[in-house]
Parts: sequence; C-alpha cells; structure tokens
Amino acid sequence: MVSRRSLLLSPALTLSAQPRKFVRSYFFLNPEAKLKIADLAFGSDQRGWAAGIVLSQRDRTKGILLTTLNGGLQWSPTDLKFLPQSLFALNDSVLWAVSLNGEVWFSAEGGRDWRKLSKKTEAFRVAFIDDRRGFLIGARKTFMRTEDGGKTWRHVPEGAQVTGNADNFVYRCIEFWNGRIGLVAGNVEDEEPRRRRGPDLPDFMEPETSGARSMNPRVIATLESTDSGASWRKQEVSGFGYVHRIVLGADGTGLNLMKFRKSFPFGGELYSFYPKGSGKGQRLLRLKDLEFQDVAYVPGAGAYLACTERLGGLPVPTKVSILFSSNLTDWDKLPVDYRAVAERVTLSSTPSGGVFAALDTGTILALR
Repeated sequence: MVSRRSLLLSPALTLSAQPRKFVRSYFFLNPEAKLKIADLAFGSDQRGWAAGIVLSQRDRTKGILLTTLNGGLQWSPTDLKFLPQSLFALNDSVLWAVSLNGEVWFSAEGGRDWRKLSKKTEAFRVAFIDDRRGFLIGARKTFMRTEDGGKTWRHVPEGAQVTGNADNFVYRCIEFWNGRIGLVAGNVEDEEPRRRRGPDLPDFMEPETSGARSMNPRVIATLESTDSGASWRKQEVSGFGYVHRIVLGADGTGLNLMKFRKSFPFGGELYSFYPKGSGKGQRLLRLKDLEFQDVAYVPGAGAYLACTERLGGLPVPTKVSILFSSNLTDWDKLPVDYRAVAERVTLSSTPSGGVFAALDTGTILALR
C-alpha cells in the first residue's frame, strides 16, 4: 500500500498484491484497419456498449457499436450509420449517441436500431434524467435541454453567461446525482482556431495533443443545479487545466478529474467533492510520470483511475496503468494486461460494480 504522499515523492508506483487484474475482454483484430473506441457505457450488469470509429488504410471510415449481453464476456460488433463521439445509456435498452457532426441518435432497442432525432453542430455529449428530460453540452458555450427525448432542444440561459469568447469555450462534462443535483463543467480553450482532423475525434475532445500550446491560466466554469436542471448556479475559477470528468457516486461522493496540456509538469489532478455536504472536498492525487485519462467510482469499493505513461508529449500510444483506492487516500497499481497501450482510456462501471476500460487502440479491458 502506498500513500498519496509517497506517490507524489516517488518516481515510480509500487505494485499491489491485489489479486484482481484488468484482462483483455475484446480486441479489434484487423491488419488493414484500426478501431478508435470513443465511449463506453453500461445500462445494467449484463448489457453494455462501446462506440467507436473504424479507420481503414484507404482512409475509409465507418461507425461501429460493440454490444455485450453477458457482462463483458463477449462483444458483438454492428455497423452504425454515423461516426459516434459519445454515448449515454439510461437503462439496458434506451440509448442516445452524439455523432461527430452533432447529430443526436436514439435507440430504444439496446442499439439494434437507431433513429436520428436532431442535429446541433457543436454537440459533444447528452445526459438524460428520464426518457423525456435531458441535456446537451458542447463547444461554443452550447448547453441545451429537451423535454421530448431529444427531438427538440432549447438553450439553457445560464450556459451562455460564463466568461470568455464563445468561439473558445467548451462544455465537457455533465453528471446528475439522484436525478436532482446536476453538474456541468467547461472551460476556455487556447486562443487558436479548432481544427478537424478528418475521421479522428474533434480537437475539443483531445486538446492535450498539442504540447506547444500556451500554459496561461484560463477560465474554468461549473454550473450546478439542485432542482433537476430547472435552474443553474454559476461558479468560475482561473486555472491551468480543464475538467475532463466528473463522477457522482450513489453514496454522495464526487470525483473531479483535471487534465493539463502535455507540456505541463503534472499529468493530472484528482479532487473529491460532496454535493450533499457530507464531507470536505480536497485534492486526492497528482502525478508527474502518468497522464490521467479517466476515473470511475464504485460505492462500497472505491475509485479507479486510468492513466497512460507520459512520453515527452508525443502523440503515440503508451502503456496503460490503472490505480485503485478503497479510501481515496492510499492508491495501488492494479495489474493490467501487458499488451494494453493507448493514447486515451475511458472507464465505465456496471450497477453492481464491474469495471471496464475502453482503449482508443480497439481494446476493452475488464476487471476480473
């Protein structure tokens, strides 16, 4: 067991005797193409989905959905009519997806059939409280709500009231706790035009790829609701990073993962917060030798932090590490399949606490 202090001081992490291991549950095997998994979601203990883009050597692209019906033991691929960038699962059959060009797609049959509902060019992600009420976030201060399941959208006024030029402001995260407390986070990007790089994910989903960007502090904004999104309260701070992920556990524990540009001295910071006021938030962890990728929290078990090795800011896949803490203070390095390398890692958990990691190199890992 290593403490937070030893993690900060030691150049390397120690390996825990923890018997559990992240093993390879799925691997995309096609020598003439590669799969970039963009998002991962579970609607129940048995049903889950991973959405991504297949890129062939002939620069052809297609969307793909991987579905598991047995808790991640097997994954079945099906083609999508769109190129996905995010997923949201309400339960084991109702799904929404947002495409790279901002289309909102819906499936009531566990991903077997999809219907395009609407299009909002700057959309990045959606989150729903029930099958009617939902929210959409994205670039250019885009923050919208729907009352008809995503067919029509209207702007949330508080979303446009944050400081900064709309051309450079992106909302990245949205999360609800108990269907009432909602959190949205975004930040001002670097003052340079955002570029689209063909079939890959848009720049605002991976701003860390440009290590030469400035290290000047920027506005980080959060919007909080305590009435299921009927009204929102704004808070703003100035910082060097951006909020990459917010997770809220059923027990009222929240985690906030901050990421930085690759030229920054630290590979990320992890903070705790408690929306119902049951504890005092604090910084839990920050490291120099690992790039923070994603975080998952399982009430009664603990927190999982996915990382990749830092390699001088080069945009290449590196070894994946996953840290675990049962008390948010002491962190262990869990065993991970030695073949697991990635530039981006997405974590997701099932309702009963199964944990999975999707890699942008076409791999899904399961904690066994």
